[in-house]
Amino acid sequence: MSDLLRELRNEAERRGLWEGGELSAAGVFKLVRDMPYARASGREPSTTIHEWKGTCSGKHYLLKALFAELGMPSKLIACTQDIRVPPEKLPPELRPLVEAGPIVDVHNYLIVETPQGETVVDATWPLSTEKLGTVVNHEFVPGRDMQVACEPLETWTVPEGQDPQAFKENLLRERYSAEELERRDVFIRAISQAMAAQKY
Repeated sequence: MSDLLRELRNEAERRGLWEGGELSAAGVFKLVRDMPYARASGREPSTTIHEWKGTCSGKHYLLKALFAELGMPSKLIACTQDIRVPPEKLPPELRPLVEAGPIVDVHNYLIVETPQGETVVDATWPLSTEKLGTVVNHEFVPGRDMQVACEPLETWTVPEGQDPQAFKENLLRERYSAEELERRDVFIRAISQAMAAQKY
């Protein structure tokens, strides 16, 4: 077993989330998907594992590395988006943020090379958040595209060998104003805290 896969299994065992057996691509996907949606202290794959949380960037940087250890290379995709969450499904304290207009962001997901063909994979939202109206993907099936957790506006393939976080931050600075980015940060912090408080 490769290093990150071993780290993932060990941390899942420590948290009582390991169901035994060998780590498959489908099992890896579910473990990463169901990590709470919240920013970790860094976006390195090991940090995401040990803090057991991540947003779209951290989760997909980790998933890309895990799939590579399973023999399935992938492309990391970045896309601009307007976050549109139905206000009525949010906690009351978050509604003014989304009622004021779309929240901008750069979203990450993967296109994984499988024996059945390229497969879109998006592990952003935990299964438990489905009641909030998030786009939740239930299982990884090679050759069957998942639904991307947003409506992409502009899309890029992150070049191999380039720091994916630097690539994302450059896009954010190029595409959005400081005011838009501040609303984005407030929203991400608020939605993460609300999910943690309600144990989503």
